[in-house]
Amino acid sequence: MKRQTQFLVVLALLTAFFALLGIGLYATPIQDPVKKPLLITGWLHVQDSTVHDVILVVELEENFCTHSEILPNGRFYFEIPVDAKARLVFNKPGYLTKEVVIDTRNALNNKEATKVNSKVKFDIVLESTEITTGKHYSGPVGSITFVNGTGLMKVKHYEKLVSR
Repeated sequence: MKRQTQFLVVLALLTAFFALLGIGLYATPIQDPVKKPLLITGWLHVQDSTVHDVILVVELEENFCTHSEILPNGRFYFEIPVDAKARLVFNKPGYLTKEVVIDTRNALNNKEATKVNSKVKFDIVLESTEITTGKHYSGPVGSITFVNGTGLMKVKHYEKLVSR
């Protein structure tokens, strides 16, 4: 009888141990693999075809700026971390300043989105202030976001000129 009681106690302890182990494994969050940043690239078009004096500011999360490169042919590129918001400011003397907002949440949330969105491309055209005297853009001229679930890229244009 004593042996049967000991066996039941050991069995109960083992059952409790494995139950706690199972709960612990189930409750442990799954770590996301390290996500690569998004490569943002495109072409900058200006009327006089010179881009040596263009400044591209890439502001991340309203806290710090990241490096960006503009090549002599107008091609630009930089990286933005996934799950970040960025504000791009394109500035050239004698031209209207343009801003574009990018939100990379959901950009790489599944395999298809990762394949399609690992490199985001767009063009931007700067207009001369001679053509648009006394005007400026009321805010960002566009935004790039990614749809939750599918990760599809969504582009919106807001080019609204207002008088100063």
